[in-house]
Amino acid sequence: MSWTRIDRRIGLAAAIVIVVLSFAYIVTGLIWICSSASTIQAMGLEPGQPFLAILEAIIVLLCPALVALFGAIHAFAPADRKTLSLVAFALAVLVAGITGLVHFVQLTVIRHHANKTIAEVFALYDPAGRLTPALAADLLAWDFFFGFALFFAASVFRGNRLQMAIRLGLTICGVLCLLGVSGAASGDLRLQYAAIVGYAFGFPFVCLLLTLLFARSVTES
Repeated sequence: MSWTRIDRRIGLAAAIVIVVLSFAYIVTGLIWICSSASTIQAMGLEPGQPFLAILEAIIVLLCPALVALFGAIHAFAPADRKTLSLVAFALAVLVAGITGLVHFVQLTVIRHHANKTIAEVFALYDPAGRLTPALAADLLAWDFFFGFALFFAASVFRGNRLQMAIRLGLTICGVLCLLGVSGAASGDLRLQYAAIVGYAFGFPFVCLLLTLLFARSVTES
């Protein structure tokens, strides 16, 4: 295993950033729900401003940290697991690229565009709860690609109880993300809730475990 001090620092920083941003995302969402409880049923699941802009910005900021974390996992992986960790890294790059593009467009072009037709075509949320092209792309990233990225990353960790806990956590989160694919496939977005639990709540907890693992790891001089 070629695990250097720089790899360790990048892994630690990325995991911490993901935990902090995920916490900020959840808190922002909860504040929006509490402040808009009476109008959510009528308006659908699209947050109002400024909450939507904050959530979009958090997701865009999350993308580099996600790529850095999976890069660190690849560096941490033992020699006989490098192919698995490389596949996980490649899938994480796809996740960051797709979701970063979707939310950056939402944050910039759609948010400031006056043309209602363009805004409707590229809308991420539909008032009737139907699947939109932008949402389908985002679900491809977070449910399908991220689910498999977590599976491949899970296979890297073995040995002590902390690594086995990380392996189990990544596997469970991967299963939950892939279950969300059924929501996009069937059009019933209520099935997407399983994936939300996986990537929005479970994965940040696994990142906390990764900070412990990386902090305790021994690096090459």
